[in-house]
Amino acid sequence: MKRGLLLNSNRYLFIILFIFLLVSRLTAAPEVRIKDIAYLSGVRDNQLLGIGLVTGLAGRGDSSNSKLLKNAISNLVAHFGFDISPDDIRSRNCAVVMVVATIPAFVRLGDRINITISSIGDARSLEQGILLQTPLKGANNIVYAVAQGKVEVAAGRDSVKTVGKVFEGAIIEREVISEFVQGNTISIVLRNPDFVTASAITGAIKAKYANIEISTLDASLIRITIPEDKRNDIIAFIAELESLTVTPDTTGKVVIDSASGVIIMGEHVRISKVAVSYKNVDVTVGGFSNISRQNEKMSFVFPETTSVDDFVKTMKDIGIKTDSIIEILKAVNNAGALHGELIIN
Repeated sequence: MKRGLLLNSNRYLFIILFIFLLVSRLTAAPEVRIKDIAYLSGVRDNQLLGIGLVTGLAGRGDSSNSKLLKNAISNLVAHFGFDISPDDIRSRNCAVVMVVATIPAFVRLGDRINITISSIGDARSLEQGILLQTPLKGANNIVYAVAQGKVEVAAGRDSVKTVGKVFEGAIIEREVISEFVQGNTISIVLRNPDFVTASAITGAIKAKYANIEISTLDASLIRITIPEDKRNDIIAFIAELESLTVTPDTTGKVVIDSASGVIIMGEHVRISKVAVSYKNVDVTVGGFSNISRQNEKMSFVFPETTSVDDFVKTMKDIGIKTDSIIEILKAVNNAGALHGELIIN
């Protein structure tokens, strides 16, 4: 009998221990790959720009007295042997547009990218229009792609009809090759600069490669000298680096989107002792936890070590609206009691 009780006790102890370890695992800061929080210096996108002509708009294009449209059509037909004065052109079926695109790193000849088109005249709509062949240039005035295709405009009554897209509407005509190796070194750049995270990345790389030359220059830049035995296959070395996992430091920010009412909080942001009175709400941080109503005014007290997450959740649970919560957080921050960075968009 005692043996059966002992076995059951051990079983329960094992279950409790398993649950504890599982909860600890779920609540611990996540490990992420270096490639998910950083990128190689030199590997970057580039912007392209062009001015083109959209046709087939059935009276919804630029006005017939637009000088920009008249000159655009005159120049276009001149390439095909027609000599027509801009003053002789009358059209409401065309629109002059700006064409923009982002060209990613390592594109090759013949690759296709998406383009966005927007009217720069007084056209009413670009819907169902056809963008004629348009060269797209970089900041160095070199043509990197050529765009053409049917314009797709977002559906819906409230959508803007003078902006559209052509999916895979541009063909790459000039390769853009990123230079990410400088001599025998490469540099890693953190997407969100942070000294603690940069130090964690440096530590993970040192643990993987003994005697590697590495220096953390600031909160976002880490410079690495490629080991001699890795220089014959730099791509494999970079792949190994990017696959290493680290635990990034959590943010100490509270971000509020006033338009949507969304509040995003870093887990380490705390609120110290403070008392706030806002409309029909009294809030006190530091003391015994209680909630009470007096003369239709709600008062409640939080512990001194309250996190912003608990603070917001409790106020929502008792029915305080998001607008009021945002104003209370602003007041707490202005009082110097919110220990983190408050960002309001």
